Amino acid sequence: MGIVLYDNPASSNAMKVRFLLAELGLDYERKHVPLAHPRPDWYRAVYPFGTVPFFEDGDLRLGESNAILRYLANREGRTDLYPSEPEARAAVDWGLDAWSTQFRGAFFPAERIGLMAKPIDDGGSRPEDADQAELAAAIDAVKPKLDIMEAFVAANGTVVGSFTLADIAFAPVLWRWYKMPLSFDPWPKVALLRDTVTARPAFSAMEPR
Repeated sequence: MGIVLYDNPASSNAMKVRFLLAELGLDYERKHVPLAHPRPDWYRAVYPFGTVPFFEDGDLRLGESNAILRYLANREGRTDLYPSEPEARAAVDWGLDAWSTQFRGAFFPAERIGLMAKPIDDGGSRPEDADQAELAAAIDAVKPKLDIMEAFVAANGTVVGSFTLADIAFAPVLWRWYKMPLSFDPWPKVALLRDTVTARPAFSAMEPR
């Protein structure tokens, strides 16, 4: 039995995992999970939490995208992506957890307004078709988090100073914000991070949405 990824093309958390799988050059089977709630009964039977993605590798069953990233890097012995030395690993863990707990939630409301008025499974929508006052307010709410991110990330186009799992976690949503009406010029380190990480061949290979 090989790797199976329960996936949705537009899920940023699933994109993280596909990005890493492409970086690692691993083959896997994709099983489509609709993003609409409630999630299908067949998926809840497989994975009671019902979040996307879910991952199987032989007898191993694993949820939560950051846990999957850590597992895959360890599985492949990729200490460049997830260091074995405690201090360096802690920096990557901080980046992964900061993305999930401090940053991701701030970006989503503007994406919902600007890109998801039509279900993103069906192609999504365009920011120019959204309520512009509502979208502008949601984008303004992201700016303080971008200020913090600018102070947090390294100056060389990565999160912690070299390309790691932390960059894989940040990349999908930062890429999605190319579609949004916000210049990243006030945040040059974040802009460089976005440009550098999303330019990797593996990022395009995972078919971002």
